[in-house]
Amino acid sequence: MHPTIPSPLAELLVCPACRSGLQAAGQGLRCAGCDATYAVQEGVPLLAIRGTSETWGVAQGTEQSTAYQAEYQQVENAATYNLAYRDKLLKRSSTRREFELIRRHIARVGRSGVILDLPCGGGRLTPAFADSTDLVIEADIALGQVLFGRAESRLATQRVWMTASAFHIPLRDRSVDGVVSVRLSHHLPTPAERERHLAELLRVSRRFVIMTFFDHWSLKNWLRRMRRPLDRQPPKMTMTTTQVGAIARQHGAQLVAAPPLSRIGSGHRYALIVRDPAPG
Repeated sequence: MHPTIPSPLAELLVCPACRSGLQAAGQGLRCAGCDATYAVQEGVPLLAIRGTSETWGVAQGTEQSTAYQAEYQQVENAATYNLAYRDKLLKRSSTRREFELIRRHIARVGRSGVILDLPCGGGRLTPAFADSTDLVIEADIALGQVLFGRAESRLATQRVWMTASAFHIPLRDRSVDGVVSVRLSHHLPTPAERERHLAELLRVSRRFVIMTFFDHWSLKNWLRRMRRPLDRQPPKMTMTTTQVGAIARQHGAQLVAAPPLSRIGSGHRYALIVRDPAPG
């Protein structure tokens, strides 16, 4: 593997396109299966596949998350986004509640060896669980977010960084104990994207997934739907707890909790999905 990539990550990586092994090739990485090449920038493997449902064989609809994927590729844009969570009172309050929910879920599943944080953003929520694992893999489709997070990080827990799409996670099946995926699902406009996102999280996790989704039946979404004929606001990208639970069961896991971030001010729910124990 590439000499600048820490060995804990190198042992878990696969090609995001075909899931074959990766080998060092000059200043980057090459797939042993499909021969795809990937750059490594300052020790950060650039493994994000851009694109949406067409990249896994589902016809594109009129709405896709392509534009969202292009945001925060520059460090300056990522900094603006992350600093808002430090400077604005309401966002700081939201972060405290998110820490509380994540720590509650982590307490239920116990200590881990490796946790994947995808999308990690600028590392805003990583401190909520970093002290409960030996290694955190921080990944985001936006290189700007990854570089900002790495520059700002002050945690003692060992961490490694890479770019990655949540539709094509470049990790082996069941290679990490758990995945934390916050505030991504509600940016995915099609059911195919939202289902693929959760399926990929469950593919790479051997124990648990903590993910957020915007609840279709939340008060905030109900009010938005009532106002829509007047203000013409686009609908939220939502899921129901029933849908999340059904996808989890398809992949050998169970939705065990989904508390709301706020019953009044937010439609987000923090789902804890636990994988069924392996037979025997």
